[in-house]
Amino acid sequence: MDPKPTPNRSDSSHGRDLMIRRERTIPRPFYTRWSDHRAWISSCVLHTCLFVSIAILWRPIAKGTNGEKDRPIGIAVVHQTSNGTEYFIAGGSSGANASSNKANENVATVPVATPGAMSVEQILSELMPDTSTNIGTGAESIGSGLAGGGTSGLSGADKGEGKILNQTKTSFLGLEGVGASFVYVLDRSDSMNTQSGAPMYLAKRELMQSIESLGENHQFQIVFYNDSPSPLSSSRGGNNRLLFAKPIEKSRATQFIRGMVANGSTEHARALKKGLDYAPDVLFFMTDGDLPGLSGNQLAEVQETATRSGTTIHTIQFRGGPQEGDGGWIRMLAEMNRGKYRYVNVEEMRIAE
Repeated sequence: MDPKPTPNRSDSSHGRDLMIRRERTIPRPFYTRWSDHRAWISSCVLHTCLFVSIAILWRPIAKGTNGEKDRPIGIAVVHQTSNGTEYFIAGGSSGANASSNKANENVATVPVATPGAMSVEQILSELMPDTSTNIGTGAESIGSGLAGGGTSGLSGADKGEGKILNQTKTSFLGLEGVGASFVYVLDRSDSMNTQSGAPMYLAKRELMQSIESLGENHQFQIVFYNDSPSPLSSSRGGNNRLLFAKPIEKSRATQFIRGMVANGSTEHARALKKGLDYAPDVLFFMTDGDLPGLSGNQLAEVQETATRSGTTIHTIQFRGGPQEGDGGWIRMLAEMNRGKYRYVNVEEMRIAE
């Protein structure tokens, strides 16, 4: 009997190899391949979104003036005076002005400049020593270091002329004022026609003498009033600025004064406000009557405005006969604003002539 064939190990190994190769060549199911594609697509989308988000959120950090292309600039000049610190801004645009306004908010007291634009030359000229001399005046020039008002008040009427405003002393109806700019506020109500018009005539004469004493580098303005103020107009038109005391302006002032007539009622508050709008160094206020008087609130408003502009107010009560009382609110107006009060008897002035 033939023996049983012995299994060939090599044949067995060969069969297993065939099975392994057969298993390896079996294609993978469709859903398995799609799952791999979805993972790859999801990864691409996620990384793309992340990249876009970083690109949107990332911005270069601006340096310097916060990345502004244009930044307006100007010249700021600080001027120390006896009345405080004055700040002048020249050039620049609204942006520069806004910046200067923020800086000025931190200053306790900033005198208000006289209305009118100022050039850089005019600002710098105020800080230079005064080497000018008065031309053909009888005024006593006492330099810019005395108290009684600063040299602010350069008006747009003489922009670019480089004038230096030096202080002087001038008088009106017996009261002296020290400064570089002067405003005269005179009552011209109907009561100034008493005594054959003597009060009005004498007030006009004194006013013309006071203005004539000013030099060309001093400034002035005149405000006659009854129930409304009537200021002097410039030779260039307009009445909202101080005028340099040049011959042409003095001539216009003389014509203006001579042509003024007394009539109407009296409104003091509006006239004082108009005079203070010019922010002069000295304001002379003259009235022949104490009624209607200024209230306490009105006096306080005047004092606030005068303090802000550094204006000294001198007051004259101008009427016939001896003085009755102590001057009331007219005296208080002067005392509250670093000025002097004087009562003038019109009858005594006529006799003195």
